[in-house]
Amino acid sequence: MPLIKLNRINKGGEIIVGSEHIVYIEVESRATTIHMTDGLLFSVEERMDAILEKLASIETSRAGHGMQQSVSPAKTA
Repeated sequence: MPLIKLNRINKGGEIIVGSEHIVYIEVESRATTIHMTDGLLFSVEERMDAILEKLASIETSRAGHGMQQSVSPAKTA
């Protein structure tokens, strides 16, 4: 479950969002709204492409880390 840190608009402060709870992201004018499970909505300062880049970066990092863990060193006799 990747977590991303975003900034709510109007100096609402930081919010940490679990990516699995994001249903979709909407852009209206200059505001980006994140629609989440259970009907939660958050308007954030970040642009949609910046949010998507954060998520892609986290997923890439997690995939690489998982591949490193799955490769075990050969046992010596």
